[in-house]
Amino acid sequence: MNLVPRVAVAYSFHSCCVSTEPLGVNLSQLVRTVLEQARPQNVSPAGTVATGEGPEVEIVIVPHRDLGGISLVAWTDQYDARLLWANVGDLSTHDDLDLGVVVARIRYEDDWRRRLGEALAAELVRPIHLRSRRGLFGAPRVECWIEAAWKNKRIGVLRPSRSLIGAETEMTTSLAGGPGPPFSLPPDISNG
Repeated sequence: MNLVPRVAVAYSFHSCCVSTEPLGVNLSQLVRTVLEQARPQNVSPAGTVATGEGPEVEIVIVPHRDLGGISLVAWTDQYDARLLWANVGDLSTHDDLDLGVVVARIRYEDDWRRRLGEALAAELVRPIHLRSRRGLFGAPRVECWIEAAWKNKRIGVLRPSRSLIGAETEMTTSLAGGPGPPFSLPPDISNG
């Protein structure tokens, strides 16, 4: 199994990201700032998606460029800010987001924007484990999972074509970098 090295990175956030007011429309800017500073190899800046559930909820989706809809999701609402991992394909109901694995919740107190930015930067290097197998009738399946709260949590199952994947393998990648999978499934996130 290939391992992605953990990298300690210090980020300094601009004045746009330091406030005690609810985040609102600044979530997109905070995510953009972190991505510009980290320059993750497996994220296409044009591939990020901003959406919401009314004026109180802002959601920014950062998909892995080769893993279909496997994405890091930043979410703010009236209760808190959170980061989660999900396999996002259809945003018409946000069911894909509701099934995601929450990896951080940040309450709106003290310097919460800085803490959210640091948590987002840390998630960029979180290992994403891939395990390819043959499913029913020999069709390839790639299970994607992360370790969260000391447990393996599946965040999605990809189904690349037979021609794109070889023998059963295991590997590790991340949004920040690391080896690419032996296939490429560009994100296809639709609004329904």
